[in-house]
Amino acid sequence: MSDVPPPDEHQEQEPHAPEQPRPEMEQPEQDADATSHEDAAPTAPEQALPPAEASLEEPATHEPTSDPSAAPEEHEQHEPAQEQPEQPEEQPEQPEPAHEQPEHAEATDAEATEPAPAPGELTAHVATGEHAQEQPDTADAADDETGEPAEAAHAEAGDAEAAEAGDAEAAEAGDAEAAEAGDAEAAEAADGEQSGEQGKKKRKKRNKKKPAGPTVDEVVARIGTTTEAALAYVESPEPSWQRLPRAAREELIADLPAPTAAALLGPAALARHFVASAASGRYRDLFALWTLFSRHPQDCKPELAERGQALERARRNLRLATKIGLTGHAWHVAEDIQRAEGLIWQWLRQVLDEQLHVVGARPIVAAALLRLEPDAAVPLPDDPPPLWLAEAAAARQEQELPAVIEERLGANVHRLPATISTLRLAATHYPDRIPHLLDAVDLDAPDVDAFLAWARDHGHTDRLVGRVRERLDAVAAQDREAGLALWHRWRERGVDLELPPSLLEQGLGDLDLARPETAHLAKALLDRGEDVAVQQRIEELAGRNRQLAEKAYEAATSAGIAVTLPPALETNPVVKEGTRCPRCHAWTWVRPGHEQRCPWPEPQPTASPGDAFELAAAEASEQQ
Repeated sequence: MSDVPPPDEHQEQEPHAPEQPRPEMEQPEQDADATSHEDAAPTAPEQALPPAEASLEEPATHEPTSDPSAAPEEHEQHEPAQEQPEQPEEQPEQPEPAHEQPEHAEATDAEATEPAPAPGELTAHVATGEHAQEQPDTADAADDETGEPAEAAHAEAGDAEAAEAGDAEAAEAGDAEAAEAGDAEAAEAADGEQSGEQGKKKRKKRNKKKPAGPTVDEVVARIGTTTEAALAYVESPEPSWQRLPRAAREELIADLPAPTAAALLGPAALARHFVASAASGRYRDLFALWTLFSRHPQDCKPELAERGQALERARRNLRLATKIGLTGHAWHVAEDIQRAEGLIWQWLRQVLDEQLHVVGARPIVAAALLRLEPDAAVPLPDDPPPLWLAEAAAARQEQELPAVIEERLGANVHRLPATISTLRLAATHYPDRIPHLLDAVDLDAPDVDAFLAWARDHGHTDRLVGRVRERLDAVAAQDREAGLALWHRWRERGVDLELPPSLLEQGLGDLDLARPETAHLAKALLDRGEDVAVQQRIEELAGRNRQLAEKAYEAATSAGIAVTLPPALETNPVVKEGTRCPRCHAWTWVRPGHEQRCPWPEPQPTASPGDAFELAAAEASEQQ
């Protein structure tokens, strides 16, 4: 037993076997001469093991024939660990043999003085362990690789088993501890790898480079997106943006609007943009192109010289837009005349010369042309139509007109269409023409209330109301019902008119009592002292048609006639509870807005007997 190392020592050191694989697993193809030397030391310094494991691993360096196939899987799992052999701090603490197995204390003390176990004994000890049980063909594999007979290995393994028979339980406990230690080390390694990956991600985020230039939002906010803003930026560019790297500039241009990107690149690029834009249909960019050319001719000349066809297409777009505007939205053509300069004005002037007869029919275009060229031969109409006068009046409100157009407008103001704008124009420049315009107001127009309000604010109500009264008398003389309805309609608009005499002379007659204008006529007749028997008429109507009687009663109460609700209407099943007026008891669902029309005051609450007693007591106290 002296030649066999203590079993408890080998069981305590067993957990480190998977952590640092034996050199015989790394070099299975060593020569037979190298394996015959039992006491040779490791040849490479990088394969040296820590001092704590030298007792187990160093002899195995010289015995590759012990168990080359004992743990082939552990081979592959622990190969990367050979690059960093010096990691004693990560190894789990080894249990002290003295406390766990006190019966083998003598063997433990003898370990320091006795020599390291022989290669055969170590091979037998390992073969009897966990790996030997998992792979029963280990002896055959050792026989094939080292050339030693398999019977010797089995014999040595038998001796080792006999020596360790008493400590089987301790060996199993050591194997369990080794497995737990291996799992803990694998978990720590996985945590280390995960933390390493997170650290790399954080370093990548920290090391992320900032953009080399301004952002898209900053460029748009500084330059703008319109043609006028691009022209303004070219005159005062940002100095730091002129020195941007090419890569940063190209990245910005891809996300910028076209005018903004062109302005960022400079006058030449902006000129190219204006030419392409005008050729595609936006002809007004020609005006901006001429402005840019006048300020930066040296930068724009090469670009314009190379784009003759595009400029010709832009010129055709200008001609087409001008011809369409002369017969449509003429104020667009007037704006173009005011903005055009240089060569662009020459192109536009050529189109206007070809369409002078149309220019004379549009006073707003003629006024814009005559401001630039007072001597232009524009044929103006001698007897301008109402539409020409209306357009001239609208242009006059914006600014002064040339003398020729102003003269024709002043002579024909009374022929202007009656609108609020023309009334304002006449009140400002031609006050003597206001009565003529009020006479042209259409009294049947839906917006006649606006004319009434304007006349009231400017002190011309009598003129307009006089026209209404004249028309009312004429209608009432021809048709009594139509005249009465017209009178009521103007009365609701706020025009206080008296009833025509023709309506008062004939009384109620056979007029519909359910109409509100008939009720007002009955009130006027009652005020004159005539007996029209409104209460009797409503009761008779309730016997025939309770719905019409409800309307007649509501109209009479709204007109201020003192009537009472007929008994036939008190039991009307159609009227729901709570839908009668608490003041006059009229059905509020007959016509909307009865609450605002009802002239009767709120009913006073009736006095209770208690209130009468308190009132009598107060009077008695006052007499005393």
